[in-house]
Amino acid sequence: ADPPAEPAAAEPAAEAGALPGQLIAAMREACRAAFLRCGTRLLEPVYRCEVQCDQEILGRMYAVLRKRRGEILAEDLREGTDLFLISASLPVVESFGFANDLRKNTSGAAHPQLVFSHYEALPQDPLFVVATEEEQEALDDGDLPTINLARKLMDGVRRRKGLRVEDKVVASATKQRTMSRKR
Repeated sequence: ADPPAEPAAAEPAAEAGALPGQLIAAMREACRAAFLRCGTRLLEPVYRCEVQCDQEILGRMYAVLRKRRGEILAEDLREGTDLFLISASLPVVESFGFANDLRKNTSGAAHPQLVFSHYEALPQDPLFVVATEEEQEALDDGDLPTINLARKLMDGVRRRKGLRVEDKVVASATKQRTMSRKR
């Protein structure tokens, strides 16, 4: 007598087609939930800036870098000269017009060189909105920054691309008065 046909082997083959589809759907939902749960962060491109300048204009050069959110990494004195070689990191967004501003403030005595260095995560969430009283108190006490830099950069990119930006049309709604006197 021949052994019976194997019906048990046919059942796993039919289930094997449905199992990968269920796994993919479950994995997709798990990844989506994980991304929504973690905080949103923007990565900002950063230049490595090298500036060569005299000692007399060092303070003015630092002022220009500070105004543009630059961070000084190293300061070296060139041997045999009074020239300093300053290495700094400067966000790419802040670098537009940097060379002209630096030359204007230093009377043309500082010469910058910018090279892409890395990406840096901004510490703030661009989608952060004050939702609780504790967050509002932290904002009022100065524990939270008053200007959300990540939101500001994100809105700037959206404006340049022609996308919708959630801005208030009227900043302070007060009743308009006429200044003329009624007779």
